[in-house]
Amino acid sequence: MNKFFLTICILIISNATIAQINALTDNGRQVLLSPNGTWKYSEVSGDQNPISIDTLKTNIDKFTKIKQATFLVKSKNVNVGIFISPTKWTFEPHKDNEKNPEYRFILKSGEGYAMIVTEKTQIDLVNMRQIALLNAQKASMDIKETSAEYRIVNNIKVLCLKFKGTVKGIKFVYFGYYYSNSNGTVQLLSYSSQQYFDSIQKELENFLNGLVEIEK
Repeated sequence: MNKFFLTICILIISNATIAQINALTDNGRQVLLSPNGTWKYSEVSGDQNPISIDTLKTNIDKFTKIKQATFLVKSKNVNVGIFISPTKWTFEPHKDNEKNPEYRFILKSGEGYAMIVTEKTQIDLVNMRQIALLNAQKASMDIKETSAEYRIVNNIKVLCLKFKGTVKGIKFVYFGYYYSNSNGTVQLLSYSSQQYFDSIQKELENFLNGLVEIEK
């Protein structure tokens, strides 16, 4: 079941660069979402002005890597890395026929997975929230955002999202950090089945808190 679960979760978020997408706003107006994270009302809506409204709050807590996270896995595409605990996590790079995810991670104790998806295009975090939802909806029509906030992780501002949904009968939880700077965009994503998520949530969060920006 592990390989099957890993595969369907990859289908949800591996396509980090997306073509222009038609979407609907809460009030039913049609918009065009571009790969660079910007969006505008489509011609049929009668309003061409790009609008971005950010209502998310920033968590007042500070999030930092744990002391056991001593091994740095560096991205080759963006100036970021992820400190992992080598006693708890294993990792491997993408396969030869893949571009993303750049790395996959597996929790040694079982049923916990993660990946880092990188792109050299900068995308505003405000727009990343919508992009993440649109990508998830490609694999799960009942996907729902259960929490959303900004966090300060190792002195960088990230978007923190959690989704729940069903893919091919498996209920899963998808918990990730999103970060973007002038060098590109990073999606650091952890996931597990709903059956196991609560018991390993702390391990997944410790993993996510290993995200750091690396000076060039």
